[in-house]
Amino acid sequence: MAVDLVRRRVVRTPWLLAAGDLCANAELPYVSVLWEARWQDPLVGTRLESKRLPWADEDDDPPPWGRARELATVLATGDSVDTLAVALASAPYGQRDIGLVFRGLDFTNPVIEDHYWCTDRRIMIACFALAHPQERPLSANSTGTPSGPYHPVQTFVSTGFKHGNNGPCPPLEAVLHRHLGPDLICGRTRG
Repeated sequence: MAVDLVRRRVVRTPWLLAAGDLCANAELPYVSVLWEARWQDPLVGTRLESKRLPWADEDDDPPPWGRARELATVLATGDSVDTLAVALASAPYGQRDIGLVFRGLDFTNPVIEDHYWCTDRRIMIACFALAHPQERPLSANSTGTPSGPYHPVQTFVSTGFKHGNNGPCPPLEAVLHRHLGPDLICGRTRG
């Protein structure tokens, strides 16, 4: 699936692959370790750990309403689809949570630019293969009160964006249908 995302001009490289204890509900564009890694370009072997944000309250609310606690190690980075396939083949699936983050969406694809209304280089995309299912809210406001309904996830794709049409971007949805099947469940977190 990840290789197909690059080949079909849905995402752009470079990419980063990490494994550890990841949270399905960490707010991807703001506080997840993958967000931090995307901007810092860490070396292979670097440990990524959630940081306490000075403005965040320390509470017991579950993410995305409360603080996500993540710890992961960078397994591989690169620009090439060929090295991506090799890195993914050696990832510890089922033993650790796996997260693959791309630098961003490929706005040379006009359908992507049309869906998000403009070229926004801040939009990132991450693919997850969790070692164990985690509960993810189907619709949440991270500044509101924790509430459901929830859906168990183990394999999922997350994007972070502020503008654009509701629902998944058509080129992204096409690749996900091809690899995950036609019965996709789409959730949304605002905040």
